[in-house]
Amino acid sequence: MNVRILSTTLLAAAFSFCLVTPSWADISSTIGVFDEPANFSGPFPTAIANLGNFTFSLPAGFVVAGATISGTFGNNDVPGLTNVTADSDYYVDGNAIEVAACDSPDPSGLGLSLPCDSGSVSGAPTPWSYTFTGAQLSTLSSAFAAGSLDFNVIQNYYGAVETGPITLDIVPTPEPAPISFVLLGLPAIALLRLLRLRRI
Repeated sequence: MNVRILSTTLLAAAFSFCLVTPSWADISSTIGVFDEPANFSGPFPTAIANLGNFTFSLPAGFVVAGATISGTFGNNDVPGLTNVTADSDYYVDGNAIEVAACDSPDPSGLGLSLPCDSGSVSGAPTPWSYTFTGAQLSTLSSAFAAGSLDFNVIQNYYGAVETGPITLDIVPTPEPAPISFVLLGLPAIALLRLLRLRRI
């Protein structure tokens, strides 16, 4: 194969990769409102309970470069009844990674655990957000590849778990191999062109 054919083939392959690569747009998945009946009997903390699963599909040849979960505490489908959320902690991957905590300090100093003050009867829900670290993304790689990530809660004291929609935002990126192909392929094309010019 002469230099011209080889360089043209490499250039065409790199160009084709750029054309067929799916959009790098973020991917989102949302779990709906959760309005759990109030638990006044315990025991506390409760066993871990699943509030839903994020489902999504990564484009072929892509991995997760970043991910954030966001939502609100203090939601209720009966406004004016109770918009407070019970003291509770929220996790993904079972209880491997804590992404939110709705915990209120006891203002009386008596050691009581009061309902979380993230939201009130007359107030608006309180937003929260959590961004995964690189190490956590690595831990969750199999879940991302499978297209499903669980979202769970442990209730720590009396009251009800009242959450609004919870959204997982994923930033996809091409796997290293295709990127390496483009980054290494283009300099190779330039080198082949240079060698061709020397022959002339």
